[in-house]
Amino acid sequence: MHDPSLLVNAPEFVDAVEPAILQARCRVLVQVMTFEMDSVGRRFWDLLVRSPAEEKVLCVDAFSTAKISDDLIFSLRFLSDPEFRREVRDTRKLLRSAERNGVRIVVTNPMGCLWRKFPIRNHKKMMVVDDEAFLGGFNLSEHNFRWHDLMMRTGCPTLVAALAGDFYDTMRGVNSSRIVPTPLGKLYFLDGRRSRAEYEELFATIERARESIDVITPYVSDPLLARLAQLAESVRVRVINPAHNNKAILQQELFRAAAGSNLEVLLYQPEMCHVKAVVVDGTQLILGSCNFDFVAYDLQQEVVLCTDHRGLVEQFRDRVLEPMLAQSIAAESAPARLYHRAGLVVPLSRWYVSLLSRLSR
Repeated sequence: MHDPSLLVNAPEFVDAVEPAILQARCRVLVQVMTFEMDSVGRRFWDLLVRSPAEEKVLCVDAFSTAKISDDLIFSLRFLSDPEFRREVRDTRKLLRSAERNGVRIVVTNPMGCLWRKFPIRNHKKMMVVDDEAFLGGFNLSEHNFRWHDLMMRTGCPTLVAALAGDFYDTMRGVNSSRIVPTPLGKLYFLDGRRSRAEYEELFATIERARESIDVITPYVSDPLLARLAQLAESVRVRVINPAHNNKAILQQELFRAAAGSNLEVLLYQPEMCHVKAVVVDGTQLILGSCNFDFVAYDLQQEVVLCTDHRGLVEQFRDRVLEPMLAQSIAAESAPARLYHRAGLVVPLSRWYVSLLSRLSR
């Protein structure tokens, strides 16, 4: 078993996962929230078809039947952009298939009538390739590959087995909340609607900080922000959020929580950042698919690793945290246009998510 490593940004991820898929003999299990038949999706689909593995499965959330290239399929772009229409058509055609070219296709979390279940997503991003696993934030589409993101690669047998087991549960339509101890750390499977105990344990890890907490996530809200705001003033709390955010309206939640608290908000400048991670006292790392926003907390399926593996923590500090800090500015120094006025959008969204959560239990 090789030591776990971080793959930062799309080129590193592709360089690692492509040969692994093409050399696989037993299984290639791919789960993402977003899969689109653009150049990235077609490349990975070709990899799956060409792989000699006996078992090949692509598991995609129904989100990709409703939103393509970061736009709703029934937006004005559908009328004006022929390439967008082609991508919508090809993606939906693929995801309607149960199997194609030796690859089984599973679509989770149907939207429901009038898309009433739109927020209830399976948000996990992970791959199991023979005896290796990849876990993190990458979806398989062009716009996601342009973002700053990462995946962890590991051959830890316990962790690989746990991810594979959860993948097969998802294929059967079974979602669960549980914590799996592994030599690499605790693996949290979060169902959203039934994950309060698991989230409380994660929050407890964060609240035990004595010196510092660094949070990197594009979309963050309560309950995490409320917990961070209650920490002792002696704990330095920094939240790094992308200045060029594709859901910038949620930044209003972050700016609101920071007002009058010890939260230090930093805006990452170069591009959209899709990394989801928390570093506690420089010794513990939480990373995975969870943004720690109210949608994840109430509705979404997520997977998160909490580890004190020294090599992983150091890699994250040196290759992700420190470079991002160097390329971020204090929120107070940001242009006024970044302070979006959310109005009633966020409160109404929170009410709808809360209602769906209660109705779905």
